[in-house]
Amino acid sequence: MDPCDGFQVTRTKENTMRTPRKIPFSLSLEKGDLLPTLLMVPAVTLVFLVMVIPLFYGVFLSFLDFNFGEFDPWKSFVGFKHYVRFFGDETALTSVTNTLLFSAGAIAGDFVIGTLIAVFIHSFRHSFARFIRPIVLIPLLVSPIVVGLIWRYIYDPQGILYWAMDNLGIPFEAFPGVTSASTALLSTIIAHWWQVVPFMVIVITAGLVSIPVELYEAAHVDGAGSVSVFFRITLPLLKDVYMVILLISGVDTIKVFDIIFALTGGGPNNSTVSLSIYAYNQGFANSELSYAMAIAVITMIITFVAFGIPFIRQNRNRFDR
Repeated sequence: MDPCDGFQVTRTKENTMRTPRKIPFSLSLEKGDLLPTLLMVPAVTLVFLVMVIPLFYGVFLSFLDFNFGEFDPWKSFVGFKHYVRFFGDETALTSVTNTLLFSAGAIAGDFVIGTLIAVFIHSFRHSFARFIRPIVLIPLLVSPIVVGLIWRYIYDPQGILYWAMDNLGIPFEAFPGVTSASTALLSTIIAHWWQVVPFMVIVITAGLVSIPVELYEAAHVDGAGSVSVFFRITLPLLKDVYMVILLISGVDTIKVFDIIFALTGGGPNNSTVSLSIYAYNQGFANSELSYAMAIAVITMIITFVAFGIPFIRQNRNRFDR
């Protein structure tokens, strides 16, 4: 017998012993496979019942001519009638324009004002920053509908704003607020800033804290000024934070309802009517629920195209890098 044969047999046995066995997956509570699935069932069921089913039911209603009371889905099917009607509805198109303008103005102000306040507070000593941050966050604790009522009294011709303007010699016509179609939308945006900027301060401050201090120290050693450090270090490193803010604030502003409803109700002359306000009026004031559902579906599509796709592309590019 050749000694090499025994050596080959020994190597074969060693390779067989070293080859890892593939453990089959099984839904077994003892092996720990079933427990994570069971823990997810309540949350998935709740999401399915609260979000998925109402979403598909709303889309289903948008293809029907729904009437409260007697309702037959087979006889009420109208196809894309409500969607075609939307693009021929002048008020609906005005609501799209108002919503996009409100979203653009609100997000721009949130970014600029929130960044300035966050950087300003972050530059203070830690003890003083801990004292002032809770004060800045107070508007965030107020309900949006209450915020609308607060600013409604502020914008009242006999309110504090025009009392201050009168003492400064500024005429009422310079900024008529919610009483004029030319400034009503800006007035609602200002009310939005007052409430939402504190949230931006929280998120941006978290981003500022995560930036390594060594980068600022190296920049100051090289003789860089505060403005140069802000634009070359702070802003680039806050890019991912801004993308999260863009998604959250974008969705929030596209579906805006409560502040505008409490402040102007969509007026004057539909100058502040948003997609949500218009869908509400059609569904509950005019009892045209199917048309309101079509408006809601279009709002969802606009939100996804404007903010969902850029966020997905940003995440994909970051993972590719």
